[in-house]
Amino acid sequence: MLIVEKILSTEPGAVSPGRIGAQLITHQNWVKAEGVHASFDIMHDGSHIYLIYYVRENQVRAINEGYHSPVWEDSCVEFFFSAKGEEDRYYNFEFNAIGTILAAYGKDRHNRSPLPDALLEQIEIIPSLGSKPVGVIDGPTKWSLRIRIPVGTFAFTPLKNLSGLDGYANFYKCGDKLDKPHYLSWNPVQTEEPDFHTPRYFRHISFL
Repeated sequence: MLIVEKILSTEPGAVSPGRIGAQLITHQNWVKAEGVHASFDIMHDGSHIYLIYYVRENQVRAINEGYHSPVWEDSCVEFFFSAKGEEDRYYNFEFNAIGTILAAYGKDRHNRSPLPDALLEQIEIIPSLGSKPVGVIDGPTKWSLRIRIPVGTFAFTPLKNLSGLDGYANFYKCGDKLDKPHYLSWNPVQTEEPDFHTPRYFRHISFL
């Protein structure tokens, strides 16, 4: 089980976790991911989730911009979450290396409701590479995202406070249109074909 510690409310860029990249995204599903290293930290302040992703890879692609564009084609990190009692529905938050967001809610990859733009505007993101498209960068590159997600973003779930919340989650790093596509996950996904939309492979997560 992953325990999400509670911190004092702060700006996303000011969060300084005690262990940088304490959670590793290392499971190489379906194909090898040579030269790709990804990790994350997660914490909360009761009203926001803080996510910090750290990535090092041999090619970075960051082309897509605008809400709900196909960020999974780029160098992308993702957070999928299902609240306890709603295991048949889950949220997917997907971010490319420049912080472009795709987010939705539903029961599987084919039955999803995009989160409204007005909610996505409330998510604060600080990308180390900046927020403008960078095209394709060849060669070993480090990048990070610092993200603050308000509890109100979970619009389909009656959440008012994250403290005491239990649920299930998985965290991913992918890049479908890189020269060498890869599909890393925090908890392994054991489907025959690439498919992150598999809640049965989510892992227990608890917010203090």
